Amino acid sequence: MQLDSRLSQAFALYEPCSLAADIGTDHAHLPAALLRSGRCCRMILTDISPDALKNARDNIARAGLTDRVEFRLGDGLEPLREPCGMVSVLGMGGRTIFRMLTRDPSPLRGAALLLSAHTDLPLVRRAVMEIGYRLVSETPVLDAGRYYLLLKAVPGEEALSPRELRLGKALFRSDSPVLLPYLARRRQVLEAKAAGLRRAAEPDARQLAELEEDIALLAAAEKKLR
Repeated sequence: MQLDSRLSQAFALYEPCSLAADIGTDHAHLPAALLRSGRCCRMILTDISPDALKNARDNIARAGLTDRVEFRLGDGLEPLREPCGMVSVLGMGGRTIFRMLTRDPSPLRGAALLLSAHTDLPLVRRAVMEIGYRLVSETPVLDAGRYYLLLKAVPGEEALSPRELRLGKALFRSDSPVLLPYLARRRQVLEAKAAGLRRAAEPDARQLAELEEDIALLAAAEKKLR
């Protein structure tokens, strides 16, 4: 199974451990690579969809790794019953990840987290903060013309400001080769949003000022990286 750029970066960020869990595993390509490499000795693969879990089971069987995997049907963190070294939740919406983590984080039992959301990244950062974790890295990756952000978190208190929730904090320390174009793309999205607000009959002055401040911060970060 060949990993795409996003999953290759996830593989690189994964903590070596005796037991890990992949939530919403779907095709199980990342777990197969982790097990085959020895980075993870055993894994728990979960999904809320019986069809997705069957897909994962079939792919793991084709890779000859069935004896090192336990498959569990269930919602979010609920199927986890033992301590894991790392838990990954990749490819879901930010609101889904927020609900999953904040509903009951106790099954994590101190596991490191690897998260990737297609939407609502501020909510993911807020969830990490609310459950008593801190973000140690935010790594942008470009895959098939689309940017993704991989967030790695460990237990530990860290208060993020509203701006850090919106834009990230650890992100600006990333050594990713696509950090500069990622920041440029984020700035362009915010500029388009600000332009739309300015065209409104009654622009929200507070929101517009917030956007302009965020745009200026991103532009300054881009300038520093050039």
